[in-house]
Amino acid sequence: MEPSRSRVCICYLISTFLIGYFIYILVSSNLENSRKLGRLREEVDEIAHVVLHTAPGQGDTKHLNEIVDGILKKRLAGIWDDLYTMKKQLRLTECTGRTTAAAHTMTADVEGGALMAMPARVNYAAEELGAKVQDVNAEPLDGGNLVRSMLGLQYSANPPINMLKPGMEPGNCFAFKHAKAVVTIKLAQAIFVESFELEHLCRGNAPNNDTTSAPKEFEVYGITAASWKESKIGDFIYTNQHPPAQNYAVKSECKFLYMRFKFKSNHGHPEYTCIYRIAVYGRSQK
Repeated sequence: MEPSRSRVCICYLISTFLIGYFIYILVSSNLENSRKLGRLREEVDEIAHVVLHTAPGQGDTKHLNEIVDGILKKRLAGIWDDLYTMKKQLRLTECTGRTTAAAHTMTADVEGGALMAMPARVNYAAEELGAKVQDVNAEPLDGGNLVRSMLGLQYSANPPINMLKPGMEPGNCFAFKHAKAVVTIKLAQAIFVESFELEHLCRGNAPNNDTTSAPKEFEVYGITAASWKESKIGDFIYTNQHPPAQNYAVKSECKFLYMRFKFKSNHGHPEYTCIYRIAVYGRSQK
C-alpha cells in the first residue's frame, strides 16, 4: 500500500506543477500582449494628438494625411536602418565567414571622385555573428521572483539580448530598475579591442522626448578566454547628446573574449535605465 500511495502523491505533485506552470505561461503571455497593446495605443494617441494640435480647425484631408505620413515615416526610419545594417552584415559573412574580420566595402574618394576600397568595421558584439550576453547582474523592472528567475524570464519584457541587435525602436532595449547593472558580453571571437560604441535613442524618437533613462557613468573591463580576471579598460561617460551612437577609442594589449560593462548612473530617470545597443570593434591580429 505504501509504494502505491507514494506513486499517487508523486503523480499528484507533478500534475499540480504542470497545471501551475501552464497557468503561469498563459498569464505571462497575456501580460506581454497587454504591454504591446499599450505601446500601440500610446503611438495612436500621439499621432492623434499631433494631428489635432498641428492643424486645428482645418478640414483639409490632404493636409492631415501629410501630417500622419510624416509621423509614420519618422517611426519607420529605424526599420530601414535595421535592414541596411542586416544587408551589410550578410555581405560581410558571405565574404569572410561567420567571425573573421577582413572585410572591405566600396566608397567614393572625395578628392579624385573614384571608387576605392576602404576597410569596414566588424561589430564583434553583434548577435548575428555569434556574440551573446554571458551574464547579467541587475534588478528586473517587475522585481522578479524565484520562479521567473529559474525559468530565465525575469527580463522577458526587455531582455538583455536587445543590446546586441540592430533594432532601435523605442522600448527595444535592455531595461533594468534604477541605474546600476553589470553586463558581461561574450564576443564573436577573441580580439584586440580598438573601440566600442554605446547607443541610446535620440530625443526625437523617444516618447515625450525624454532620454533621461540613458546611461551616464560606466566602467568597462576586458576578460581573456584563459582567465576570468578583469582587466580595466577605463571609465567613461555617455553624454546623452547628439550623436546618439557614441564611440570610445581604447587600447588592449591582449585579446579579450569577454567585455564587462558596469553601469553606475543614468541621466536622471528615477525608476529605470535603458541600454539600447552595444558594439565592439577591433582586430583578431596585432
